[in-house]
This record gives sequence, C-alpha cells and structure tokens, in this order.
Amino acid sequence: MRDRTEARQGREVLTPRRYRSAALLLVVILAACPAAAVDTTLARVPVEWRASWSVPADAENGVEFLGTAGHAVSDRAVAVATRQGTVRVHDPRTGTLQRTIPADPARPAPVTGVWIAGGTLAVARGEPDGTQQTLYGHDLGTGAPLWRRTITTGHRQPRLGDTGFYHGPRIMATERGIVVFERLDEPLDIQALDARTGTTTARVTYPRGCRLTGAATTRSVLLLSYCQGNALRLASMDPRTLRQVWTRLLPSTASPKDGGPPIRLTANAEGYARARAGEDDFFFGPGGRVLSTGSKTAKVTDPDRWNPPLYAGSFTVANDQGRTLQDSTWPLPAYLISVDPGTGRLAGLPVDLPAHLVSLAGASQDLAFVLSHVPGDERLTAYRLIYGTARPKTAWPDACGLLTGRDLSAFADGYRAVPATDGAARCDWIPPRDDGAVVTLSVEWVSSSHASARRLYTAETAAIRATGDIDPTTEAPGFLSFTVHETNGSYGATIINAGPVVVRLTSSSRQAVRLVSPLLRDRLLARYEPGARPPAAVRERGWSFPTDAAVRTAPVVTGGVVYATSRDGTVSALDAATGAVRWRYRTGGPVVDDHVVAHGAVYAAGGTGRVVALDTATGRPRWSRKIIVMGDLVVAAGRLYLWTRRPAWSLKAELVVLDAASGRRLWGFEPAGDMLAPEPVLAGDVVLTGSDHGMMYALDPATGTRRRHHRLGAEHDRVLLLRAGATVYATSGDGGVHALDAVSGEVRWRTRIDGAISSRPMVAGRTVYVGDDEGTTHALDAATGARLWDFPAKGDQPLFTWSAAVADGLVFTAGPDRTLYALDTATGMMRWRLPLPGGRDAGPVAAAGSVHVSDREGTLYALDPATGTVRSTFRTGGTAATVPVVAGGFVYVGSSNGNLYARPTPPGAS
Repeated sequence: MRDRTEARQGREVLTPRRYRSAALLLVVILAACPAAAVDTTLARVPVEWRASWSVPADAENGVEFLGTAGHAVSDRAVAVATRQGTVRVHDPRTGTLQRTIPADPARPAPVTGVWIAGGTLAVARGEPDGTQQTLYGHDLGTGAPLWRRTITTGHRQPRLGDTGFYHGPRIMATERGIVVFERLDEPLDIQALDARTGTTTARVTYPRGCRLTGAATTRSVLLLSYCQGNALRLASMDPRTLRQVWTRLLPSTASPKDGGPPIRLTANAEGYARARAGEDDFFFGPGGRVLSTGSKTAKVTDPDRWNPPLYAGSFTVANDQGRTLQDSTWPLPAYLISVDPGTGRLAGLPVDLPAHLVSLAGASQDLAFVLSHVPGDERLTAYRLIYGTARPKTAWPDACGLLTGRDLSAFADGYRAVPATDGAARCDWIPPRDDGAVVTLSVEWVSSSHASARRLYTAETAAIRATGDIDPTTEAPGFLSFTVHETNGSYGATIINAGPVVVRLTSSSRQAVRLVSPLLRDRLLARYEPGARPPAAVRERGWSFPTDAAVRTAPVVTGGVVYATSRDGTVSALDAATGAVRWRYRTGGPVVDDHVVAHGAVYAAGGTGRVVALDTATGRPRWSRKIIVMGDLVVAAGRLYLWTRRPAWSLKAELVVLDAASGRRLWGFEPAGDMLAPEPVLAGDVVLTGSDHGMMYALDPATGTRRRHHRLGAEHDRVLLLRAGATVYATSGDGGVHALDAVSGEVRWRTRIDGAISSRPMVAGRTVYVGDDEGTTHALDAATGARLWDFPAKGDQPLFTWSAAVADGLVFTAGPDRTLYALDTATGMMRWRLPLPGGRDAGPVAAAGSVHVSDREGTLYALDPATGTVRSTFRTGGTAATVPVVAGGFVYVGSSNGNLYARPTPPGAS
C-alpha cells in the first residue's frame, strides 16, 4: 500500500527488483562513460590538426594572373574552381557538394578567380593573360546569378622591388563589398563594388611614389605601403567607401634608400594581420592593435586555446627541445601559425604536409583550410582542430645514435659524429681528412602515427620526383634517393620513412649516400617496425655507378674499361662489365666538354682552365697544362687539338695544337672572325675547321699554316663540317650545303635547302642527310647534291637539334613534334613512328641490332629497327644527358642525376 501511495505521489520507490535493475544500469553507465572517473577539471587544449575532408584543386595554375587563388573560404561555404570552368560550392564542415555554378555558355572562358563576399559568390572569367575580365555575382545560398560586369585589371606583373606599383591581389572581397585594383602602376586606380548588385560605390586614386600590397578581412581591406621618404604604413580601408579607417606607421630596420625592402601582407577573416618588410615582422589584431614584432626566426610555441590561423609556414622551433633555429626549412611539416590576441605570442600545430608545399586558404571556427601543391595531386583540405587534456608526446631519437662509425666505414674509415648546436635533430659525420665528404643525417619529423608520417613522406617525395633527379636503381617503399643541383654544385640525398619517423641523409658524395642509406634504413626498421624486412635487391645484368654530379659527356669504352667524366670535374675509370672502380681523378673544376682516349691516355679539360693527360691504367697525370679549353678535344697523329679563348668571355678563339705525349705547344691558329661555339676540327692529311663567320679553313697539320679558305656562308653564318673519305660536306646557317675535295679544296657541288641549319650533316652510303631547324630531313645525292626527298616533322619542342642514324635501309630521326620516325632511305616514306614524351633527348643510335634513343622524361628505349617495336625501356631517373654508347653487349648512358648506367642490350637484337 505504501509503495502504491508513494508512486501515486510521483516518488520513485526502489523494490528489491528495482535495486538490481538500478545497480545494473549504473554498471552500464560507468562502463560506457569512463570519463566520469577522471578529473573533469583538467583543461582541454588544442592537440592536433586532423584532416576532415578534401577536394581536388587542380585549377589553381590557371588563376595566378589576378594574384588570387581558384578557391574561397567562409563560414557559409567553400568554393573551388575546376578545370572545366565550373565552380563547386561545398559545405565547410562536411565537404558535401551543395551546388555547382556552371560556365557562361554565351562567354566560355576559364575561371581566373573566386571570392566570397558575404552572401555573394563572385567569379571572374577571362583569358589568364588578358586585361579584360568578366566578373559574375551569384547568390551564395542558391547559386542564382545576380549581376555581371566587365572589369579592367593591370597586365604587367610588377616585381617586388618596383616603386609606384601594387603587388597584391587585384580583387579582394569582404562582407561589405568588393575592391578592384584597375591599374597596377601609377596612378593606382581603385574602385569598390556592391557585392549584391555589382555597381560601383566608390573610386579613388592612390598617391604616387608608393609600393603597395593588400589583404582582405571579413569587414575591411588592409593596405601595406612603402612610400617615398621611407615611410612604412599599414592602413585599414572601408571596402564600400574606400575611406581610411585607421593607419599605423611601422619602423623598419631594413629600409635601404633605393626603394625600400620587399613588403608582404597576410590577413585572416577575423582581422589578424602579419606585415613583413625585409626581415621585420609586425603582428596586428583587429582594429590595428599591435600585438608583437620580431624577426622571421621568432619563437613559435604550442597553442593554449583556439586562435584563427594566420598563415602556414615552417616551424622554427623544435617543440621538445625549445631552442630557436636559424634554418627555417626544418622540421619538414607545415605549421598553421596563429597569434595570441592577449600576449602577441605565436603558436602553431603541424599538419601532415611539407611546409614548402602548402598555403593557408582560410579558417572557420575550429576548421582550417589548407591548399596543398603536391605535384599531381593539388587539393584543398579541411583540417579540424582536435582538443584533449594533453598533447601526445613523441620521442625524438638521437640523430647521432642512428648510425655508427662502423656504418660509415662502408664508405670510409675514421668518421666521427658531431651533433647540431642549433636545436635541429641533425648529426654531421665528419671525415678524417679535410678533402673528405661530410655525411649529414637529419631527423625531419617524428609523427604521432605511422599513417601521418607516411602522408608527409609521400607528399615530399612527390615534389622530389617532379622537380629533381631520382635514383631508380635503389628506389623502394619508404626509400628514395635523389640528386640536388645547386649553383655551387650537387649533392646526393636519401629520404626514408620507417614507422612514425622521416629521416634524410645527405652528402656531397653520392657514393657515400648509396652505401650508407640502406644501413640507416635497416636500423630504422629494426627500431620502429620490428620484423619488417627491406625489399630484396633485384639482380640483373648491368650496373649503375653514382658520380657526384651530372654526367653530360658521352663515356668512352675501350679495352674493357669505361672512361667517364662528371660535371664536378672527376674522371672515372670503371670496369666495363661490373662498374667496379679502377681509378678516379679530380681535375679541380667541371668537365663540360667531351674527353678523348688515345695513346694510352685520357685527355680531359677541367673548368679551372687546365687540360690534363691521365694514364689509362693508373689514372696518374702524365702532364698538365694551364689553358682555357672551349669545345671538344680531338687527338690525331700524335697531336691534341683544342680551342681556347683569351680571355674566356672573348668572341675570338684560337686553335691550339699540343704534342699529345708531352703537352708541348706545337702551333696555333686564330681565325679572323668570331668563333662563338667552336666545333671539333677534322684532322688528317689536312686540318679542317668551320667557323661562326661563314668561312672554312684548311691548315697544314705540322705547322698550322693556312693552305686555303672558302667562304661557304654569310658573315654571321655557322659552318659545320663532316668528312667522308676524300670528300668534306659542309653546311652553313643560311641553308647552304657544299661538297669539297678534302685535299685540294675543289668544290664538287653546292646546293641550298629551304631552312636554317644548325646541325652537322650525316652521310650514309650514297646519300647526304641534312636537317633544318624546323625539323625537316633532307636527303641529297652524295655525288651530285641533287635533292632526293624531304620529310617534314615540324613541331614546338624547345631547344630542338636535328640528328639521325641509318641502318638496314632506314634512316631514324626525331622531329620537334616529339616523335621518332623510321624513313625509307630510298623514298623518304615513313615506315613507323614512336611518340617520345617531351621529345628526343639523346640519340638515335643504331647499333647491336637495335635503335637506341632517350626522351626528355629520362626514359631510354631500345627499338626493333624494322617495326619500331619497343624491346626494352629503362627509366634513368633524370634526363639521359649523353648519347647512348653501345659496346660489348651493353648500352652505356650518363644521366643528369649523376649515374652512369650500363644496360644490357635487349633480347632479340643481333
């Protein structure tokens, strides 16, 4: 009765059954809510950026003209332009596609800019290099068209140092209106447009003598100006009236009198701004309140609370070490950096993309939108800020503990480890001798997860593949070696990903990188991925040898030895079958012209102005002579022929002849006209040389006395020679082709083709083949000069040079249309064709029953001569920079990545 009464009064009564049910419910609640057992008073702080959604942003390259991107971000929407000329509008929190703005069928043109101005989506269309653009206004919520108008924007791209120019975005959008810079040079004309109607609300002309850049916030336009008198000023402008709201004078310590330092301005929607003048940084809050100033190495710390990111950049402090770094490229990932409105302190957290590949597109509440410029996969990604009670701690390894001196002994003994002193997780392994190569190990990043580290590694290696020379012979999952070319030389590197770690190994010795990198990978796998095994090496015939710079001169193969030179000035003698080093010699400067092997010596000219003769067996110098060499060397009848200039930049050149055994000067000959690019001489019973002033000279080989000369072209025509038996065939730049008796100089015939000629002729059997600069191959009768046939292959390949090879009744040649052709030698009819990506790089060479050619993407082909069937391909990793040399069952080719390759001749070749 009491139970029923209390129940009627609304009070809960616990019977024994209800006690058991309540207890069970409590257990379920506690099990489902373990957080109830923890201290709920702990503060929650930002701990990481986590990718939420992403969309392709592959139309970004077409919108650089207006100084803006093909995307726009706001609290309401994210708009992204496409290559098809449409604009897609996405929900900012989920990425859901809300609507698509179609192209204007009446005025089809690519998208050149996208903006969000409050409830209006503005889209610019036009030719990227044109000054007339059509600006469209659409309702952001429905996509309905609101207005359309033509605007004029400046055409010339200003440089950062120009005075009287505007360097910022040409169109800026805010909730209060759209601002357009119609002229980029003085007078600077600015107009304001109503976002809903597109009508002009204001127009102003900026004072002369100022260099400006701009950025937009939600409600204002900021202008950073550097005017005459060294006045650096930041001002806020009302986007509807173009009236100045506030202004701040900024002191700059890097203000030279000749125009001032480069200026840059970044702002976010909330009104935070970063102004940079030279090396000086200024950070502002909404309303122009100065928050902090500092140099580009200002310390960045972890954030304590949400502040809208201001920019994406390198983090110049290692979080766990807390020391300021001078190298802004370490560590690898990008940080989204914000400024605390109370303290002015910079704070940031990383994203899983390299800093040099990203830019901040905008932020909305707890989301940041990042544009990644990963080659082949440009995307706009939404990152959500994740909160927690504490940030996950990552244990960074000791960089000097990842290798040992024993590991380095694979390259050379006596190395010692020296840790970095600037706070970077880096270790320099120092060689025992001053002329040795330093090996540097850098821990680029330690991520909170394996997947995040892999995304970082994948993006970085995509950029390396697109812009650099890789080594495909060692490539494996999580392992990529490559070559970096700089103004003062080249160096080798390997980037490795194992578990949560990304590590980079670099050295000026690519051989050291090749030997030590696998040992480093094995140590990383043992630590971070126990049980994982590196991929087994694929064994096949052939080899590759890593020189320390690009190999751009064809190797010489003789006597079972390959003699090669690289741009760092090293001459290498390698076993032709195995690639084992016989000897190496450093000339002291880059070797840019062909070397020659004769009389038991290797003759090479270094960039330091010295020619050297090295013993082919030992590599020891037989003699060395100081002389500036221009062009390839020629050895004949015990004489070494070379061209020299005094001084090196002179247009004049002298042909100098040295005794090949001793280096003693025998004689010299200086033509009267210019010699811009001296060609190798034709040496024999008479020494023949062309020129860059239309003349051919015949010289006595013993004394250098001029026997005769012939004018074969105009005053500035280049004359190129080829000797076949007793006949010399000569071409001139104006299209002239000549046949002369090699001894007497008697002209046997002359003719002219329709086109300029910059390549040597080629003779095979009874036919002379000549190629003009537009890619047409001309076949002439070798006895009479009569025209037999022409084959045009016009195209637009830059830096095209004609070449050809003949075998089995076919002539093989590639045109500027990026295609290799096989033509019938008798009729000129095409038998087959093969497209070459990027065009021909080196070759063709017809040898060992195949046609060998390389394209400009670095692929070496071996083709069946009769059908064009591809027998084999090989990806060199760079550009195949030398003509293929076929000898002893191998094809030898040098690459821009520094490798010298020996590839077996393909099956099926005779």
